[in-house]
Amino acid sequence: MLPSVAARRRIECLSAPLSVLADVDAGENSCMNAPEVRVAGEAARKILIVDNEQIILDLLKRVLRREGYEVSTVRRADEAMSKICSGAYDLAIAEVDLCRSNGRELTSVAGKASPKTAIIMMTGYPEERVVRYARENAQGLLEKPFALEQLLSTVRGALEWRVADAV
Repeated sequence: MLPSVAARRRIECLSAPLSVLADVDAGENSCMNAPEVRVAGEAARKILIVDNEQIILDLLKRVLRREGYEVSTVRRADEAMSKICSGAYDLAIAEVDLCRSNGRELTSVAGKASPKTAIIMMTGYPEERVVRYARENAQGLLEKPFALEQLLSTVRGALEWRVADAV
């Protein structure tokens, strides 16, 4: 049996680079409007996204909500810290280079304040020291621009780490 039109749109969407999808119209035929996916009876995982670019926040929020996650966004590290310290998030996705702050500091403090919150770092400048830091202190690294398939795979992997670490 062939996949439905909505399923084909989701597949096309997953292989498109994130930068391309920022220009996608959110109309009826957009892959961004594919149906949400959630296992019946399973509570939505909570994800916090921290980036100083509103377009990135909006796009990631839309994509991850379509996957059935509960998503919050903030643009500043101090806001992110108070949210992470509440322990309410399963995953935080944070830009390495935040305005007036450093995503590495955020990751370090968050790891101590809420050790059960998985961390994914994002960067548009994957210098060797950033990559090394992410490997040592986070459960994933996304190098901008990235495809949605890579985003979703990294999110799933980080959330699996969280579950395995809790056992």
